[in-house]
Amino acid sequence: MSMSDRFVPDGSKNGHSAGRHPAISSHGYDVEQATPLTDHWIRVFGPSSLSNLGPGYDTIGLCIGGIGDYIEARLDEKPGVRIEYIEGDHGLIPNDPERNTASVAARNVLEQLQSPYGMVMRIKKHVPFGSGIGGSAASAVAGAWAASLLHGVALHKHELVDAVLTGEQVASGGRHGDNVLPALFGGLVLVSATDPTRYRRIPLVKELPLAVITPQVQILTKQAREMLPREVRLRDAVQNASDLAFLVDAFRCGDWETVGRCIMTDRLVEPVRATLVPCYEAVRQAAMEAGALGCALTGSGPSMFAVAATPAIAERVTEAMLDASRSMGIPAIGCATEANPDGVTSC
Repeated sequence: MSMSDRFVPDGSKNGHSAGRHPAISSHGYDVEQATPLTDHWIRVFGPSSLSNLGPGYDTIGLCIGGIGDYIEARLDEKPGVRIEYIEGDHGLIPNDPERNTASVAARNVLEQLQSPYGMVMRIKKHVPFGSGIGGSAASAVAGAWAASLLHGVALHKHELVDAVLTGEQVASGGRHGDNVLPALFGGLVLVSATDPTRYRRIPLVKELPLAVITPQVQILTKQAREMLPREVRLRDAVQNASDLAFLVDAFRCGDWETVGRCIMTDRLVEPVRATLVPCYEAVRQAAMEAGALGCALTGSGPSMFAVAATPAIAERVTEAMLDASRSMGIPAIGCATEANPDGVTSC
């Protein structure tokens, strides 16, 4: 596989400890107790993520390694957030600070700190636009984390939840947490579909090899949501609930074979959305024949992912999935990767 066929490759704990950083008083940011980086650029990596994972529509997401967005940032004497430039987006991402997920999340952190500073950022997009692997979420968490680090306070990650949800809302129209919270915390995250500030991070007990591809098919998230049924059969809802329970327990135990089976059991959402991806059946069949434990859409698509027992099998499965997409006349990019336990980090 040539480099043009692959995604461009590229920490902290899960942030559930309590307490306020000593540089943040009840009156806001204390410049005498912190060391702001006023003349220094920092670089932050916001990872991509998989969501839904079969039966877990809007309720579960997984942070993945090797694919993500980078933000370079510095503080500014002028208030507000300014985007100097965006690379790699082909002109599809707004550079208006009021409409960009990274700048909105960063601004939220500045307001949270009651900071006297503004911020300048450079955004380098490596997650394909509209791919279904959390590109807007990757930028949102990178913007929020950069704003925190620049002030010398390193807020606990749970203190950034509102900021990143607000940033994600700019792109998706809602405060959906199934991409942005895994990208923030790393690992697997369960999130309430009605209140994304209710979440639980589930550490993975061992390496989880993955194959991820993005066929060049345009899918609008709004369209993909509107096409879903408003009512479903009770027995299908019960089966999905059962499969989601087994999926979560399998993740917790490191039982990747059961994870693979469960991600292929959705009865409610994926069968509808699969019709938007012409190569869906071919890619899934190719993945399984190449040794995958399971294969499914991520988010609203068009990206698809597969679970593998080993990194070597993940490589083989990636090649097979890419070949299958191309055999249907649909160009695709992809890579073999693994679950990312760390989430957003400086680099």
